[in-house]
Amino acid sequence: GPAQADPFPVERVPSPGGEVVFANPGERREMYDELNYAPARRAGDFVFLAGVEAGPFEKGDGSDVAAFKIQLRRAFRAMQASLAASGADFSQVVKFDSFHNCRNRRNFKGDFRAQLNALIAVKAEFMPPPYSTWNAFCIDRHYSAQTVVDIVLTAYAPRPRP
Repeated sequence: GPAQADPFPVERVPSPGGEVVFANPGERREMYDELNYAPARRAGDFVFLAGVEAGPFEKGDGSDVAAFKIQLRRAFRAMQASLAASGADFSQVVKFDSFHNCRNRRNFKGDFRAQLNALIAVKAEFMPPPYSTWNAFCIDRHYSAQTVVDIVLTAYAPRPRP
């Protein structure tokens, strides 16, 4: 197979009770510096991930179910990197919220049920039981016009006590 790229160099900013973590390309400049929010932040024993978007962001991305699953896997790998850099993993996720664009059919040709089925399938590849809570919301737009779903996570990942 192709050679693995070097992992993204994680950057950290100390914050009360923990730190802000940048584990994926673009997060520091685009999210923190330009839009003034943290992509991932540890506060005590909890790790909070801001919304991670899935949709046809890369050249050649399609809008059918198979393409959406590829886009979801990209989003889950980004969340996995943020969790790992914060000392957590998917098994520690306690809250999972997904915000689905249910109006714009340009980026995904299926309906809300088809989005949910694709998300359930890909989520199962990354998130083992015991399962987190999950709230799925239909909304009419996202920050990015290409977004099909935006996923927000909270993990309970106690730090080792000295």
